[in-house]
Amino acid sequence: MIWRREMHRYEDSGRVLHVALPEGYTERAEPYPLVVCLDAQWTFGTVCDVVLNLGLARLLPRLVVVGVGWTSTTAREVVHHRAASYTPTSAPMPASVARNMAGAPCFGGGAPAFQSWLLDRALPELQARYHIDPAQRTLIGHSLSGLCGLYTLFTRPAAFGRWLLASPSSWWDNRVIFDLEQRSREPGPALRGRVFLSVGGEEGRVGDIPMIANTQDLHARLRQRHSADFETTLVVLDGELHHSTIPAAVSRGLRWLYR
Repeated sequence: MIWRREMHRYEDSGRVLHVALPEGYTERAEPYPLVVCLDAQWTFGTVCDVVLNLGLARLLPRLVVVGVGWTSTTAREVVHHRAASYTPTSAPMPASVARNMAGAPCFGGGAPAFQSWLLDRALPELQARYHIDPAQRTLIGHSLSGLCGLYTLFTRPAAFGRWLLASPSSWWDNRVIFDLEQRSREPGPALRGRVFLSVGGEEGRVGDIPMIANTQDLHARLRQRHSADFETTLVVLDGELHHSTIPAAVSRGLRWLYR
């Protein structure tokens, strides 16, 4: 059960953290695993509901859930923020995508700054404030925030041990994330933990973008890196579209990550 919800605003960056604490939070000595979901405006409630129900079914441990969002109150503003903040490079937004993004800016490139804020400021502050286990972190991202998750996986792989990346926008900037994946194979921290990838079976193409094929290509790359310390899976969610995948992806993903 969810015991209490809290919110912390970062006025200097226009960001907000939504925190959900499990029932019995104050009653145990061991720290809790942490689930961080990006795009809190449309994922936090869903993630909390899934965690609650799977917890009641004893399919998940008790978790602290944190949603990372913006203080903006309109969908248009949020769409602009995510297009700017979740993309690893500055590049034109494909016209077929921009038409569906409420006039989102055509250039991004804010993922490095967002990553630094999340990992070097927000998470340490959460660690100091709440009873959470730094070795038990999960990151959830969808679409552009899934792209941001991939960027973090390939640049700071030790930040999380579990990754739930639904319909990630691996098409960004001519699939630049594939270049980052290749670079991450060079001497440096090896990939560890588990990566759950998903894509809607009805996504097919978003405009001229082959979502399913791109996600399959990404999964094939990650499968080449399987080891005793790293594994990945891909689930194609039958009947789901790009914007309908989140509930199914969160449920399937968390069950696989915590199996």
